[in-house]
Amino acid sequence: MGSHQLGAFASALIAVFSSGAAQAQAAAAAGPSKTFTLGTVEVIGTAESDATALTTETVDVEQMLALHRDDLAEALDLVPGVALQNLGQRRERLIALRGFSSRQVPLFIDGVPVYVPYDGNVDLARFGIDYVSEIVVSKGLGSLLYGPNALGGAINVISRKPTAPLEIFARASAEFDDDFGDIEQRGSVSVGGARGAWYGNFTVSHADSEGYRLSDDFRRQGPLPLNASPSNHEDGGARDNADSRDTVISAKIGFVPNADNEFALSYYRQQGDKNDPLYSSNYLNQYACDADNDPSTPDTNCSRPDGVALRYWQWPYWNKESFYFVARNAVTSQGALRWRLFHDSFKNSLESFRNASYTYETGTLPGYVFYGSQYDDYTYGGGADFEWRWSDLHTTRIASHYRQDVHRESQRQPALPEQRLEIPTYDVAIEHEWKLTPQLTLTPGYSFLRQPGRTVQIYDSRSQTFNPQSVDDADAHNAQIIGTWRLDDSQSFVAGVSRKTRFPTLKDRFSGGLGTVRPNPALKREIADHYEIGYELRRERWGGRIALFQSELDDAIQSVTLLTPPAPAEPPCPNSTTTCTQLQNVGKQRHRGVELSATATPIDALTLIAQANFVDIDNRGQNSAVKITGTPDAIYRLRADWNLLPQWRLRLDAQHEADRFSNSTGTRVAESFTVANAFLRFSPVTSVGIDIGVRNLTDELYAYDEGYYEAGRTWLAQVDYRY
Repeated sequence: MGSHQLGAFASALIAVFSSGAAQAQAAAAAGPSKTFTLGTVEVIGTAESDATALTTETVDVEQMLALHRDDLAEALDLVPGVALQNLGQRRERLIALRGFSSRQVPLFIDGVPVYVPYDGNVDLARFGIDYVSEIVVSKGLGSLLYGPNALGGAINVISRKPTAPLEIFARASAEFDDDFGDIEQRGSVSVGGARGAWYGNFTVSHADSEGYRLSDDFRRQGPLPLNASPSNHEDGGARDNADSRDTVISAKIGFVPNADNEFALSYYRQQGDKNDPLYSSNYLNQYACDADNDPSTPDTNCSRPDGVALRYWQWPYWNKESFYFVARNAVTSQGALRWRLFHDSFKNSLESFRNASYTYETGTLPGYVFYGSQYDDYTYGGGADFEWRWSDLHTTRIASHYRQDVHRESQRQPALPEQRLEIPTYDVAIEHEWKLTPQLTLTPGYSFLRQPGRTVQIYDSRSQTFNPQSVDDADAHNAQIIGTWRLDDSQSFVAGVSRKTRFPTLKDRFSGGLGTVRPNPALKREIADHYEIGYELRRERWGGRIALFQSELDDAIQSVTLLTPPAPAEPPCPNSTTTCTQLQNVGKQRHRGVELSATATPIDALTLIAQANFVDIDNRGQNSAVKITGTPDAIYRLRADWNLLPQWRLRLDAQHEADRFSNSTGTRVAESFTVANAFLRFSPVTSVGIDIGVRNLTDELYAYDEGYYEAGRTWLAQVDYRY
């Protein structure tokens, strides 16, 4: 969006609420959380279904702000069943939900799918939370109204909608290491208002990080074995090549002519850059060694087949932009129609260097492996949801979606021509809610999904030509049935069975993995069968929820090793000398576990929250020895919110996570860890808050991906203002 367009949008927003400023103080909202109901998925009319209430988890922005969870990844780490992940070699914050990856649990903003069209997922750390009202997480029994590829669930980030004539929320924060060196600054301003039939909101936020400090335990761990040395690419202290910058702009203008109709136009832009810290542990695939045990004649270039290659990577830009229009219209007194149109784009550039100098020239050789590897992707589409209330006992909901994903990729040096890949997807879904009795509800559902066949042109680096590849038509059928029983006003049971599917991404089908992967355009959809029972209890001062689940994943997309045939046969991959890999539908997995959560308010000033999540994932495919990566089998969370005095509030949270595998052979393991945080808030007046706090109180050395260590102890100071 150009500066003149942004200025016009801002002017329109100002016009909406500027004349109401004199009345604003009396009507000001209690906080920044005002839910944009058009952005929900499960609720089409005015009320959510019984099944939705018992099969989703919600985190509101007040929880995120109180615990300083400043991006979507950190916010989702508050949800039972979620495990935060760090894809170290790409520095991407992802999540696993009951063991299902981010590709299998799509992200939505106000019901609009948001992802990198080629990859099928998105770096959640690039998205701030200053425009958010709440995050809704659906799991295995999530609604079919979300559309395609919600194999393991779905995440819907719902933006803010102002209700007072003038609402302002602003905050500024800084984070420091133990030496009080400034390592990160954040700032945001959100201004919105509602007057008459119009409302509008504008939010801008910026985060500037110089990286982070590693735990002091990184230096104290002592010298590594000679044949496992990570060399000198990380010496502790400030993490090298770990800086990033992100600016987020969110704007919305809406029109509500009457109680039966609402229209809203929204704009979202994320603009940033990031660098990738190097792997810094014991499993490099190239390292100095001494095979003959003679220190005077050290061998070099020894290799570890399951090791990690050092990648000197930087992203000069990482940008995402979305426009979307959402409307809801009443259809007589019994029906409601909601429809969406959207366009989402993604652009980034990756540069790969030869060493930690990160320079383009090194003597007579180029200092880069490649640079200007660019994505220029976009998605457009739309959808409609319709709800019809036949009576107090019967409600039918129908949804249909269409989207077109387009991937364009090129490289400046070494020069590669632009490749273009496209994939259309559409679906139709129906759910019917039937109240058999005032306490018992049954909700069956069905959806049909389709990707039409097509021919794509794939670039072959050996022949330097484009070769046609045919992709067949792909269909998928989803179905589920959910029963809920409200025993009384405080107790509810839920049980259900669901089948969900996911089509392979463009990357799954066509990626060559820098010459080490053989593309497989014939990949089929993955299938997951979910079984779940749950119970929820809500009392005046305490409550809890328990869920028992099992998921059977079939035709899972899994990497298979291909052996190179003897000469003169052509190797299966361009850069392969011995073996390479291919993604195939050979995987079978069983995910089963239990989630427990409880909340208690023993006194008015104190709230306690506890969670325990357990998941056991068995690989039951052709190669059962392959380890499932990125998901610990146990996570425990504790939180306390104590209003010490009218103006003082103390918030504590702690989390323990068990070991997790970081590679499929099981040789790399991210060890278990415990991290605690503490934040003290002082509110001299109702509208102003001052926070001081500490993250990773005990300076724990930990990693979500072995060798890619997280920040050590970090101190925080923040001031915020609400009107």
